[in-house]
Amino acid sequence: MKGKIKNKISAGVIITGVILVLYTAIMAFFIYWAVMTSLKTNDDFVIGKNYLSIPKTLDGQSLAPWEWEWSNFATIVQFFDVENVFRNGRMIASIPFGTQALYTVMYAVGCAFLSTLIPCIVSYATSKFNYKFNVILDGICIVTMIIPIVGSQVSMISLLNDLNLYDSFIGLYLMKCHYANMYYLMFSAIFKGVSKEYYEAAYIDGASEFSVMIRVAMPLVASSFGLIFLMFFIQFWNDYTTLMLYAPSHPTISYGLYRVMTDSPGGTARGYTTVRMAGCVIIVIPVIAIFLIFRNKIMGNLTIGGVKE
Repeated sequence: MKGKIKNKISAGVIITGVILVLYTAIMAFFIYWAVMTSLKTNDDFVIGKNYLSIPKTLDGQSLAPWEWEWSNFATIVQFFDVENVFRNGRMIASIPFGTQALYTVMYAVGCAFLSTLIPCIVSYATSKFNYKFNVILDGICIVTMIIPIVGSQVSMISLLNDLNLYDSFIGLYLMKCHYANMYYLMFSAIFKGVSKEYYEAAYIDGASEFSVMIRVAMPLVASSFGLIFLMFFIQFWNDYTTLMLYAPSHPTISYGLYRVMTDSPGGTARGYTTVRMAGCVIIVIPVIAIFLIFRNKIMGNLTIGGVKE
């Protein structure tokens, strides 16, 4: 019996491993294809039908890396400019790529930090203090995650307009100041696993409730906090729909790329597949760099240090 169970487990592990290897190979292929396509001339891609191999001349000869079409990246950066932008009822100058990059950092970092901090603080309070209202907060979180909120966009825009916060980063930040997401439940599970001896030792030393949270509780979840922040950062880095709805005059580079993809006339460099793919590579490079730098943290488990009860 044990031998049969062992064989079944081994077969399952093998099948899972094969699926993961195939998935990784497919993703690696798409990345390779995108990078190689972004470094080809339009004639090489369209006329020469060179879809998979490295850049070549029209007669089929491979080019050296320094002969590849690196200018595609400079070309697409020029096309990232968002024109016909209105702010406070008046038209302003077009938003160039550099300004979009600044808006991207402001949006991704600020919203990722608030989206991580608020659930962390609320989960600390509900896990440390045993009140009946905690059940209601947990229920609100679960119900909010289940019910679709697509229909709330009109009311949200109306509310931001009434508060004079529409089309501003303050409005975007306030929209992220809520705890109702799955990471609230993760933080709650982590805080419930923290030994009360930590808190009691701090109280004996004369620490206030705020000091206990900042100096004792938060350092214990710093690893998990950083992981969730990175996941939110990647999510907001690629987000362009939120800016289209709530901050149209503060476009990010993802929004700029969306404009290039949806408003590019054929027959011009802006409509070339190779140039467009260069824009996609520019967007994904920071995400890949962050993943490579923090891969051990991202791939690790959500754990905390210290003594458990």
